Amino acid sequence: MYHAFSVAETIKTAWNVLKKNFATIAVYSVIAFVLVFISGFTVFYFDGESSWVSGIGFIVLLIEITFIFLAFIKLGFKLMDKAYYDFDFSEIIPSFRMLLSYLALLVFVSTLAVLVTHLAENVGNDNAKDFFNFLIGLTVQFFFLFYFPICTCFIVDDASGPIESVIQSFHLIRGNFLKYFLIFLIIEGLMLLGTITIVGLILVIPFANIILLAAYRKLVYSHLDVDDDLSETD
Repeated sequence: MYHAFSVAETIKTAWNVLKKNFATIAVYSVIAFVLVFISGFTVFYFDGESSWVSGIGFIVLLIEITFIFLAFIKLGFKLMDKAYYDFDFSEIIPSFRMLLSYLALLVFVSTLAVLVTHLAENVGNDNAKDFFNFLIGLTVQFFFLFYFPICTCFIVDDASGPIESVIQSFHLIRGNFLKYFLIFLIIEGLMLLGTITIVGLILVIPFANIILLAAYRKLVYSHLDVDDDLSETD
């Protein structure tokens, strides 16, 4: 039966997914943390050797982090749906298109922000320049924290392109902005809590991402106005 988007139901769904798949999520999180830590340490160790070595190291690290993150998003969706069909862990490997779409969106938004910031530097009045820089920074941060995660869900779950995912995200959140904003605040609070300890990084941050996946699924089904059993993991 159709249900309107609910913050409480979203948190409940995410908690049930985490509780039923705690071992899988914890093991993946530990492995991911170790891999990123080793890679990050290696890049930091060789930093300063030469500009091109540093550049290549940073690009490789970025691709690795993107791969691990997208794989976790795929894993989360598979765990939410595993009551309806089995899956093999080879299915959580992100496709090349997903990696390309995610990185393209990341580069596009970052480049656009830099270009607009440079344009603002040409403003003659210092107060106006500071205001525009503040406004640009706030807009970019809000997009990355608020819309970008939903864009990622579309890239993974719907094989959407970078621009297509942005358009889909605006349409998805429309009509449930305040409810999603509350989910956003909860997720940001958990992310802040998770950065305090290593245990938080391994457990709290994955839970925050699962909340996002549950919110995405419930928003999709609320817009489709169809039976949303798939979005309600008991």
